[in-house]
Amino acid sequence: MVWQDFREFVGEIERRGNSRVVEGADCELEIGALTELMCERKGPMLIFDSIKGYPQGYRIVAKPYSTPLRSAIGLGLPEDVSPFEMFKAWRERMRNFTPVSPVELPTGPVMENVLEGDQVDLTRFPVPRWHERDGGPYFGTGCAVITRDPDEGWVNLGTYRCMLHDRTTTAVDIAPYHHGNMHMRRWWASGKPAPVAVAISLDPYLFLAAAEGLPWGTNEYEFAGYVRGEPEEYVTGPRTGLPLPARAELIIEGEVPSPEEEQRIEGPFGEYTGYYAGGEKLRPVLRVKALYHRTNPLLHGDPPLKPPVLTIACPPARSILSVWDGLEKSGMAGIKGVYSLNTGGEFITVVSIKQQYAGHARQVGRVASGLIHSMGRLIIVVDEDIDPSNIEEVMWAVATRSDPATSFEIQPECPASTLDPRVPPEMKKRGHTFNSRALIIACRPWEWRDEYPPVNRNSDELRQRTYDKWRSLFEDAAHSAAADRQPALAGSTAG
Repeated sequence: MVWQDFREFVGEIERRGNSRVVEGADCELEIGALTELMCERKGPMLIFDSIKGYPQGYRIVAKPYSTPLRSAIGLGLPEDVSPFEMFKAWRERMRNFTPVSPVELPTGPVMENVLEGDQVDLTRFPVPRWHERDGGPYFGTGCAVITRDPDEGWVNLGTYRCMLHDRTTTAVDIAPYHHGNMHMRRWWASGKPAPVAVAISLDPYLFLAAAEGLPWGTNEYEFAGYVRGEPEEYVTGPRTGLPLPARAELIIEGEVPSPEEEQRIEGPFGEYTGYYAGGEKLRPVLRVKALYHRTNPLLHGDPPLKPPVLTIACPPARSILSVWDGLEKSGMAGIKGVYSLNTGGEFITVVSIKQQYAGHARQVGRVASGLIHSMGRLIIVVDEDIDPSNIEEVMWAVATRSDPATSFEIQPECPASTLDPRVPPEMKKRGHTFNSRALIIACRPWEWRDEYPPVNRNSDELRQRTYDKWRSLFEDAAHSAAADRQPALAGSTAG
């Protein structure tokens, strides 16, 4: 199914019974706490309506893609397989990537309500403070910050955090190595403020593109158009000239002056690593010139939560796809798959291989480590019978196929990130962000692999034959288990 916008996707999740409406919750921490509790239980998607202090119909949809099922529905992936099988299907789709140019419209649904001048007021929209330690309320991060390179002309959409300051100002916190930050620095170098827009509640394909971190010069509209199978639609921003998603729910349009002209304190904010490693700091601000929104806006709220809760449960980050591709391009044989366990970033990367020769597993692990750019902590190499997306299988392999004295290897001075909570504060202040990594070979030892004790598991043929004969038994069991997992928050809940 080709989703036309965020509303259509949310409507499908509602139709399938995988959502709950919560009425009367408060933006001050309550919505955030409810979201956290439900995501920890892998429960239904929460839709907040009649939010305290805001009109009915101004709704927030929290963490819509945080389960593999909802991610699969949104991206058109197989729904009844493991996360690793979903990822393999995604990888196959990406092999034929061809840019699909977006289409400009004279207007779009997002222009139903136009607020300019004295009408600009960001506080008219429900913006939660998601975590107790957060420095303020945050849009998103279910959003895309839109910038243009002033020299090369190409447009970037990136999912960055935006803290609400006041009626006409929001923070824009973009790490220096992200394309949006590079674009803004080029505008400032020319003596001009950077034209910037923030689009909230995108269709699933465009949100994925903004969150993925595509290569320099790649247009996220063109990537999303390929994924959805139809061109994305945009309208030209009256204030910035930027292409704005025509079917977004809310768009903020304005400019970001240089840090020398204005900065304000931003943060802290609970990060996707599960910590507050970024802290509080001065950051540039977006001066809002205009707001555009659909009637009764449906806002996408996607606060980072402590892992294993993710923004997009599947597929994993594009960086892991590049590790898999990089291993094959380097000539490594027997690569069966690469996956990042849900630990907040690429802290634990698992590579599944079919061993070909003595030393093969360690060689693959070393090459994989070199392909990980930041925050890699563990690289675990497993045999082909281990599902690299299944943390229980992976840890079983570590526990039973590795020997710490011979299977562990420490690699010093590897690239890290300022968001890495384990990098000492004094190193961050000096800009020295590196760490060490451990390579773990959790494979049957090559020298005596044929004598390794066999696994206590029936053959795939017997298992499939038995399942096919007794399929109804397992379907009934699945329904019962799903009913048992339903959280206490059920149905429409009044606060």
